[in-house]
Amino acid sequence: MINIKVTNQWPAIKNFISVFGINIETTDIHVDPNYLAGTNPKKHCHRKSRHDEKNTAGKFGTLSSACDSPLSLVDASFQFMKESLQDIDFIIYTGDTSRHDRDRDLRRTSVDILEDHKTVVHYFKKAYDVSSIKLIPTIGNNDAIEHNDVTNSSTIYKTLEALWEPFGLNLDDNFKTGGYFIQDNVIPGLRIININSMFFFKKNIAVSTCDQMDSPGSIQMVWIKEKLKLAKEDNMMVQYYQLLGEYGDIIAGHFTGHTNNDMLTAVVPTGETFGPVSATPDENSLRVLNVGNVSTMLFNAPSIIPVNNPAIRIYNYETDYGKGHPIGTILDWDQYYVDLDRANQVGKISYELEYRASELYGVNKFDSIGVSRAFKQLRVNRTARKKYSQYVTVSKS
Repeated sequence: MINIKVTNQWPAIKNFISVFGINIETTDIHVDPNYLAGTNPKKHCHRKSRHDEKNTAGKFGTLSSACDSPLSLVDASFQFMKESLQDIDFIIYTGDTSRHDRDRDLRRTSVDILEDHKTVVHYFKKAYDVSSIKLIPTIGNNDAIEHNDVTNSSTIYKTLEALWEPFGLNLDDNFKTGGYFIQDNVIPGLRIININSMFFFKKNIAVSTCDQMDSPGSIQMVWIKEKLKLAKEDNMMVQYYQLLGEYGDIIAGHFTGHTNNDMLTAVVPTGETFGPVSATPDENSLRVLNVGNVSTMLFNAPSIIPVNNPAIRIYNYETDYGKGHPIGTILDWDQYYVDLDRANQVGKISYELEYRASELYGVNKFDSIGVSRAFKQLRVNRTARKKYSQYVTVSKS
């Protein structure tokens, strides 16, 4: 993946304030206004079965089902962010706003997708002053009119440009034709490169031309390299949504969603190139996992959609050159989650602290050295392995 081969009462958060920078990552909302509690999950939580015992869709979502997120879950999640996560610098939203197009009896339309995007933009604007707290959204594979179909002529870019206008983003010609952009000085010294990774996703029809120099993916790769070279020359740290291991010395982090799971992953040298390595939840595999030289940490946050328990992540990062860490270095994160089964039983959503990364991994920063030590912690510490295996699927029983 790194060498881009196209084979395709709320918990208090006060320890970080005024000491480190703070940002939120939220991902994969998949809002579904058609979700109905008390329906059959086999029918995507849209319709009832004649057999009452099959109508088990919960008020706030249905764990481990093919159903998307009800408005009640989305509303409660943004309410948590509004009430408890205000002292932040910026927000990373890694996309997948709209529901899946899985229900053959209730197909998504372009109007549905537009309304889903409008709904989530409204929630962000209601929860935050987006004129002072920068929101950096990206395009997910379910955000276009056709699932996985994003090309350099997709109408979704123009649609999102208009919807995202309140966020004050640098949506230049690269976004209008490719869905990617660069945002400078999100905080002083920190640049975000927002990549449209759909051009590297094998299910996207545009990927078939990626070996051609004028293809959307190839054009974007040239753009990425130019921006990373500039970042290196400017001595700026970069947070970006795609990975190039050779620039790991100036990349503060790579932030993604989509997989729903919470896995420790890094980019490491593999001979003359680079490749990803992940800590699987299998304890036997963790015991023999040996990761030495790390180029870039890949931060993959778990999702709101209840494939696993819904989750929201808050990072703290370095803002002071004098501390010995480059600006933007991830120092820690708190992972919040909802026990969805309990929420459905009591009729109320409660986001709770699931874990703090520094305590789980036994490190105080997540640069290349810290991430390598985090992998070692999972290899040598049985308690850490057991907890990690639970957290991968967001404490889903």
